[in-house]
Amino acid sequence: MKKLSIALLAALSFTATAYAESSVTVYGRIDVGVGASHVDNGLGSTVNNVEMISGGGTSNRIGIKGTEDLGNGYKVKFVLENGFDSDTGAEGSEGLAFSREATLQIESPYGILAAGRSSVLGTDGGSFNLLGNVNPFGTGIWEIGNQNIVYAKLPASRNDNAVIYRSPVMDGFQLTTQYSMGEEGHENRSTSDHYFGLGVTWKGSQAEGVVLFERVNEKLTTLKRNPKDMWRVTAGGNWKLQSFTTYLSLQYFRNADGVGTPAFGDMKDHGIGKISAAQLKVIDGLKGGSVILGFSTPVLGGNLLGAAGYVHADTDQYASKLKVDGGFVGLGYQYAFSKNTKLYSAIGASGAKYKSSNESIKPKAFYGTLGLPTISNHLSV
Repeated sequence: MKKLSIALLAALSFTATAYAESSVTVYGRIDVGVGASHVDNGLGSTVNNVEMISGGGTSNRIGIKGTEDLGNGYKVKFVLENGFDSDTGAEGSEGLAFSREATLQIESPYGILAAGRSSVLGTDGGSFNLLGNVNPFGTGIWEIGNQNIVYAKLPASRNDNAVIYRSPVMDGFQLTTQYSMGEEGHENRSTSDHYFGLGVTWKGSQAEGVVLFERVNEKLTTLKRNPKDMWRVTAGGNWKLQSFTTYLSLQYFRNADGVGTPAFGDMKDHGIGKISAAQLKVIDGLKGGSVILGFSTPVLGGNLLGAAGYVHADTDQYASKLKVDGGFVGLGYQYAFSKNTKLYSAIGASGAKYKSSNESIKPKAFYGTLGLPTISNHLSV
């Protein structure tokens, strides 16, 4: 028994030494707010609503991060993160244990190599996002100020079977690239979308910028036997002038299936002019561009932010040309009670005009929200 005790103590001592070189962090965020909205889809349906909203200021999540230091600049990391709705407790994506991210990462003096489920590069969330600093609202406070309202739509904001490489920082510049093999069971096949992104970021003392190219090799379906591969180029950044920060985002896209302007899906289901709903369901040729201007500045101990965005797109896919114009304006305020807890409020509007032949559809929406304190915390073990 004495020998067994000594062996057990020795094993525990060895384990403690090993754990001293690694760490696991459990973390989470929860965000609940109240929102009021007036939405007119331009097709005769108008809805006024006051509701509890989930993740208005930041997406709700719970996650686990781990790091093992191998020495000489080498580390092995993992990120497992799941989203959920704070108003109902439902998981963010049904059937996915880690819907937001599930990556294994190897860090070395030559950069970071990662694989698994990951956000696309063209977003403001996840370990490898590149568009988090081109708009003060990012993907929005609730439905307000969201850059995706005027960006061309990607088939998905997160990809399975993705491989990512991020270089070391060199004179402020950093390269990030990602390739997704497509959905499980259909990797690298014509029945699955394949995403490719390549971006370069730069960060200085008062400014930062990004140029990002993204392309999706679209899957063949019975509706789209010869789909055109969508691509988009996004450039932008921010510039700090003492206490005032300005933001700019520009995007050009081709062969898109849609944009995020209000009631775009309703317009597709309804048809417009001589273009039938069946034709719009397989739209594959939108081309155009967008611009976003924004600012943020300290006010009364908090942060005041505002942004406006505009997009124009059209397609000659049909005999009758389709034109899309839309945009948004938003004004918000955030107040931090502590490092992990803050209050937010925002008001905004968005609208669009879809025109073909002599028919136009003009949806519009107005939003206002007050967010209860956002709580974010970490527990290391």
